[in-house]
This record gives sequence, structure tokens and C-alpha cells, in this order.
Amino acid sequence: MLDDLIAGLDALGLQSRPSHWRRNLMACSGIEFCKLSFAETRVRAQHLVPELERRLEDINSQLDVPITVNINGCPNSCARIQIADIGFKGQMIDDGHGGSVEGFQVHLGGHLGLDAGFGRKLRQHKVTSDELGDYIDRVVRNFVKHRSEGERFAQWVIRAEEDDLR
Repeated sequence: MLDDLIAGLDALGLQSRPSHWRRNLMACSGIEFCKLSFAETRVRAQHLVPELERRLEDINSQLDVPITVNINGCPNSCARIQIADIGFKGQMIDDGHGGSVEGFQVHLGGHLGLDAGFGRKLRQHKVTSDELGDYIDRVVRNFVKHRSEGERFAQWVIRAEEDDLR
């Protein structure tokens, strides 16, 4: 009976055993429902989860502690970007041609617990909405490559080379 329920939920797209990415990605309501938002977040997050599941499938088993990704459309931080391993704050950014596009400021290494702390804001580093998947892929792969045994993402960010975070 339980197996039938699990199969039925999975068939509806309600995964009974969701991936690390599906369980640990949070987004605010974004521009669709919030007049303060600069960026679309909710739908973008819904598309980002399967993209990360696919792109990082080869290293997911090496992530013994899940990495949290929080996406916020404005500075109010309803999605709590400052305490996420990887946090994105929506804003308009320069497109390099005199215009602006939807993008995000990056915060890395936020965490809760006994040694709680806000994420490190990467000054002058922003990613466009279209680059979110590429950016997360690159930073997570750098983490897996350079971390010490048992080191959490937030700990690694403190000592990581600036280039590994960009």
C-alpha cells in the first residue's frame, strides 16, 4: 500500500525521495507576486532544480552535507539569502552594452548552528539570471575539488581562493 502511494505521488511530480537540490533550494515569490522584486525567482527556481540535478549528477554523491541555495528578488531577503550556502539577491545589472538585465548579487557561505554567520558578499560579482546554473555548477565543482575531508561549504568559502568563488 505504501509503495502504491509513493508511486502515485512520484507520477504526479511530488517526489517521495527528492534530491538534495530539490530539498535545499528556496526562493521568494519574486516579481510575479511582489512589487519590490527586481527578478523572477519562483519559476526560475522551479527550472533550476532539475537543471542542477542533471548537471551535478556526477558529483552529487560527494556532497555529504547538502548545499543550500536561496534566491531572493530584492534586498528584503524573504528567502534568507544571507544564511544560505549560496545566496542570490535580485537586482538589475549592467549588460555590458549600456543597458541592464535581470541579475543577482552573490552571497556565499552563510550558515546556522553553533558557528552561525552571514554569507560573504562577493563585491563586484554579479550573475545574470541566465547564468545561475553555470555559476552554481562552477562553484560547487570547485568546492568538491578543493575542500578538505569533512569540510562544509560555508567553511570552505572562508578559505577559498577568490577565483574559485567567481
